Amino acid sequence: MGRRRKQASTSDMLLALPWWMLAIGSAASYLIFHNILPTAFGANPLLSAVGMLARGLAWMPALLLGFFAVLSYLRERSRQADARLGPPRTEPTGRARPPKAPPQPARNAAGSNTPNPADSPNPTRNTTTPTPAPTPAEPATPQSWTLEAIQSLEWKRFELLCVQYYEQMGFAVKTVPHGPDGGIDATLYKAGLDAPVAVVQCKAWSKPVKVEQVRALGGSMLAHKVRRGVFWSLSGYVGNPVQEFSELAGIQLLDGPAVLERICALAEDKQAALLAKVFEGDYRTPSCPACGVKLVARNGRSGAFWGCSNYWKGCRYTLQMGQR
Repeated sequence: MGRRRKQASTSDMLLALPWWMLAIGSAASYLIFHNILPTAFGANPLLSAVGMLARGLAWMPALLLGFFAVLSYLRERSRQADARLGPPRTEPTGRARPPKAPPQPARNAAGSNTPNPADSPNPTRNTTTPTPAPTPAEPATPQSWTLEAIQSLEWKRFELLCVQYYEQMGFAVKTVPHGPDGGIDATLYKAGLDAPVAVVQCKAWSKPVKVEQVRALGGSMLAHKVRRGVFWSLSGYVGNPVQEFSELAGIQLLDGPAVLERICALAEDKQAALLAKVFEGDYRTPSCPACGVKLVARNGRSGAFWGCSNYWKGCRYTLQMGQR
């Protein structure tokens, strides 16, 4: 006997709605119970008492919907603070070690820095110039699609992978360049249709996605009147509520291996075109979610971190090195 699917609670469904829709519902419910119902029932002696009772209790549904509107607004602000990158920004921890001073040549008896030939194992050889340490080689650009290659992408290139994949599948894709995305990274259209067929959200986080982000996509689907949603999470998902809500809301969940499987199902020429586009140039250095430009490595009191190159223009975004 199949297991019965758990239905979402009323509070979960309310929190999935946009805050402005809940605010309008709060005002509308108060108007209906306080004015419309008492006026409509006032002409009937039997229903007039019901109308008076509705007027006295009009504040209850309005207050309840207003409370959920506040919660939905705070959640939306929290998602916007994520700025499409992932976990909230944290100040870098640990102190960076000061760079070591280059070795100084020993002084000879005369007090100069010229090495003493007697101290050198080979008097005919000049040993005053230190040999520079070799710099680590840059990782080679991937030549085929692997899970490690996808995991090496910074968040903006991961979103580009998503967009380019659906374009290879024949969809027209509308995206948000940078800044708060409102819970949607890409909107998919079929040729000849004005209405979207699906919305997509991408998270290249280093930790699994929880149910709050999936519910946010469900709320965006409801606001845009789209029945299908797709969630790309590089690190997967955590908790049973994620699976339960995605089934209820019609959201397809894809993790890293599932994304790789779909890319490898494309024709070889499409795979090659996708590989060349996604891994072109610098695909590892993270981008600023507010400005869209590449971050630059900086050193602070607490250690090394990524900072926006538009710092002097007012952008104060920072990201601890090693985070996604």
